[in-house]
Formats: sequence, C-alpha cells, structure tokens
Amino acid sequence: MLEAEIQRLQGRVARLEREREAMEMYAAVAAHELVEPLIMTEAYAAIVGERLDAGEHADSRRDLHILGRGAARMRRLVETLLQEARSSDRPLDLREFDLDAVARDCLALLAPEVEARGMRVELRPLPRVRGDEPLVSGLFSNLIVNALKYSPRQGGAVCIGAAAEPGAWRIWVQSEGSTIPEADRGRIFEPFHRGREERRVRGAGLGLSICRRIVERHGGEIGITGANGDGNVFYFTLPDGG
Repeated sequence: MLEAEIQRLQGRVARLEREREAMEMYAAVAAHELVEPLIMTEAYAAIVGERLDAGEHADSRRDLHILGRGAARMRRLVETLLQEARSSDRPLDLREFDLDAVARDCLALLAPEVEARGMRVELRPLPRVRGDEPLVSGLFSNLIVNALKYSPRQGGAVCIGAAAEPGAWRIWVQSEGSTIPEADRGRIFEPFHRGREERRVRGAGLGLSICRRIVERHGGEIGITGANGDGNVFYFTLPDGG
C-alpha cells in the first residue's frame, strides 16, 4: 500500500517537473517570438495613425487605434506570462475587473476574420470578476481565439456567456465544429498535446495547459463538454470574491 502511494507521488512529481520544463521552454520562445513583434506593431500603429488626417481617415485611425491597443494588451500579457513561467510562486495580483470589456476588446481584434468567414458571434452579458487581470484576460482570450480557430472554415457560430454558481462564476465559450471525444477531453489540457483536429492549425500545443495552470492558481477549474449537436463548450470557474 505504502509502495503504491510512493509510486503515485513520484509520478506526480515527474509530471510537475515536465510541466515546469514545458513552461520554461514556452517562456524562452515567447520572449523572442512574441514580445519584439508586438512592440513593433504597437509603435508603427501609433506612427501611421499620427500621419493620417483626422477628418478624411477617421475609420483608418480608429482601426489603427484598435490594433495598437490590442498589441499593447498582448505585450502586457506575454510579459506577465513570462514572469509567471519563471516564477511559479509569484503571488497573484487579485483585483476586480470587467470581463465583458475583455471579451469586446478580443472580438474587436478578431472582427475582420469573423466577417471574412461569415461567422456569427453572440456575446451574452458577462460579470465583473476578481482575479489577476492579465492572466485571466489571457486565458479567456485564448478560449475565444480557439473557438474561432477550430470552427468551420466558413459559417458557424460562437457563443460566449457566464452563469452564477454557488460561490463562483462559470464562464464558457461554445463553438461549432467537430466534437472532441469524451475520452480525449482531459488530455487536451496537457502540455504539447494536439488533437487530430488541431493538427490543421499551427501551434505548439501549450495554450490550454497554460490556461489550466492559471485557473488552478485562482482556485477554479477548467474543462470541456460537448455542445448540443456538433461542437464544444470550454468553461472555467472563478471563485466569487477571490
């Protein structure tokens, strides 16, 4: 009995060590591949916006402002994730913030793709929540991007919403497309795991494992269920009031 428990603990330690190594690898890649291009995007959006005439190019100035704001948000997120990856014991900066504003900012950046693919996005009312804003914003945006990424190439719908539970908020993102088999739903949150449907999209397979880590640090849970008909519902919970 004791030997079996020791083996179980050793297996858990080995898994945690692999996850730590995966996070360090992600941090090294992100530092070079993400931060520098985002800084450049943010700077050039501001420069071009200043050159445009405010009267004749109001729409272009607005779009550039959205682009620059999105790049700045993403840069802050990457920098926070880098810090998180390098220091797993960093205390969370718990504050109340508007999750609806996070979703709207994310969807504004994705609007050209949504329109080009003829998709429908339904954003239901979202609450103010308490958490580490850059981390929670990053995991929520990741789920929204994933929902669009793995939806049908043309058409399809994404629905985003939240529901109150005893002592917590459940936030969910529902998309159409191929339903992930129930047997695979736990594995998709493991580092570097890429399902059959994911192989048509570029990526390292780290996004959902990072999302799980962020949710667990907040004392919540993350998971996936099948939608009615075809599709998937990704969800995570956040304790109400931290």
